[in-house]
Amino acid sequence: LPTRTTVVPTAAGKGKRNTAMVQIQLRTSKGRWKTVKYILLRLSILAAVLYICFFAETNDGNNASTTSHGPPSMDAVQITNSNANDGAISGGEDFIAKPKISTHKCSYKSLEDLKSFERKPVASKDNDGNGRRHMVDPPKGGKITLVCCDTTKGPMSIAVHHNWAPLGSQRFLEMVTDNYFSSKVAMMRCAKNFLCQFGIAGEPYLNRKYRSIEDDPNWMPEGPTHMTNEYDVRRFAKGYFAYAGGGKNSRSNQLIVALGDNKRLGGGSPWEVPFGEVVGLESYATLGSISTQYGEKGPSQRLLRKEGSSDNVAQQFPDLDYMTSCIVVDEGDV
Repeated sequence: LPTRTTVVPTAAGKGKRNTAMVQIQLRTSKGRWKTVKYILLRLSILAAVLYICFFAETNDGNNASTTSHGPPSMDAVQITNSNANDGAISGGEDFIAKPKISTHKCSYKSLEDLKSFERKPVASKDNDGNGRRHMVDPPKGGKITLVCCDTTKGPMSIAVHHNWAPLGSQRFLEMVTDNYFSSKVAMMRCAKNFLCQFGIAGEPYLNRKYRSIEDDPNWMPEGPTHMTNEYDVRRFAKGYFAYAGGGKNSRSNQLIVALGDNKRLGGGSPWEVPFGEVVGLESYATLGSISTQYGEKGPSQRLLRKEGSSDNVAQQFPDLDYMTSCIVVDEGDV
């Protein structure tokens, strides 16, 4: 740093540099160094704030990025969730409950409307009344909840079997009773004859409540040697509901429903254990009508987490379908 030479007249003689001049120089240098340190500290704080803001935005956008394998580039569903180890559900202070829905459009009005193969599904070599087959017997007994979900392609009845996946079914039913799906949830990643992934709220603040839950035991046969059985029945049946995930204890608020029988899903990924299934021919007609036009090129999870089901998303993806409401219709023991 430059210093300024000051001539101070003293008793030792005019114009001579002495101790007083040196002290002035030191004070000047120290003052300037303090100014520089103050500026450097401010710059460091600013840089730290900018880094934190950028990292948080990037992480929020990527905390549900998908990875998939196989034709049509989708054979497993994964999300990377930053809340994977958060455990129990935690609600934000700004969570706002929506008005409860009291009516629905599904033809199934109670558990009494369920056929025997829907209420107590079993493995069979022949198709059931919904044109499906189960590879193995699902867990028997327990409680069953009938849910009606409305979509932009029509109503869909879902039989939630509590003992198939106790924690998974509990989380889904919590979302239903919270009226979560009335936020207009985009069916964002749907591949023909494979699956449809959805679950990011139409209003972004709603995502904050649903942190990750622990895994349920898988009741399906695992591994590559159990993709089909002797009757060529595939492991993950059309209409099964499960979660998208990205590792141990990673299930949160993103779901999948099978649009066709699949032999790879449910074979070991802990998040893919089914907790329920679509029931009723009307519901399968709706399921078959869900748009698969965009496949994996639909709205990104980052966009949906930032904007929800915004006008911008609708303009970019005019053929995208949505789940617009879900309601508990009936509940009881199997």
